[in-house]
Amino acid sequence: MATVADTLDWAARRCSVMPPSSWISSTTATANEFKDFLNEVAEEILDRLDLPSPITKTATMTSASSALPSDFLRLTRDDMAVFETTSVRRRCIPVNSDNDWTYLNQIGSAGGHRYFRVEGDEDAGFTMDFYQALAAGDSITVSYVSRNWLRTAGGVAGETWANADDVLLLPPPVVRLGVVWRFRQRKGLPYADILAEDDTRLSRAINDRRTIRS
Repeated sequence: MATVADTLDWAARRCSVMPPSSWISSTTATANEFKDFLNEVAEEILDRLDLPSPITKTATMTSASSALPSDFLRLTRDDMAVFETTSVRRRCIPVNSDNDWTYLNQIGSAGGHRYFRVEGDEDAGFTMDFYQALAAGDSITVSYVSRNWLRTAGGVAGETWANADDVLLLPPPVVRLGVVWRFRQRKGLPYADILAEDDTRLSRAINDRRTIRS
C-alpha cells in the first residue's frame, strides 16, 4: 500500500513543487499547505464514503448506555447500521431529536421496536443509548466509520500523520487528486479539470460500495 509521504510526493510533483526531504519535519508554508490539504481530503472521504475494513468497523453494545469506540466518527449510512444480534434480530430505529427521545422515555412505545440515539463529541467521546433498555444477554451490533485513516509500520491505526512510513488507508488516487485541485485553487490556477476527475473517482468509489440496490 502507498505511504502517506509517497502520496504527497506525487501530488507535489503534479503541482510542479519539489517535495521536501521530510514532510513531517518541514515547516515551510508550502509543506504546511499540502499537509492541511491532506487532512481536508481525509475528512471529506471519511464523511462521504463507507470504505471497507479497516475504515468501517463493528462494535458490540450490551447495556442501555454504552460507550462507542474511541475512533468512532459516524455510523455507516445503511439501514442495518445498528441491529440486534440476539434473540430478536431486528434493525434499531434512530431518534435524532432530544424532544422525541424525552417523549419516548416518558410515554413509551406500543410496538416492539428498539430505538437508539448517539450523544457526545470527539473530545469527550460518544455514547449510544437504547430504548427499550437492553436486558441481560441482549446484544447490539453497530457498524461505524473510524476516524483513523492511516496505519503505522507497527500496525497501529491513527488519524495524525507523524511518521514517514505511515501507510495510507484511503484510496490513493482520490487523495492525490484532492490535494492537487485544492493546491491549484489556493494558488489561483486552473483546477476544474482536476476537480472533475477527483469527483468522478470518488463517485465511482461510492457506487462500487453500493452493491445492494433497491
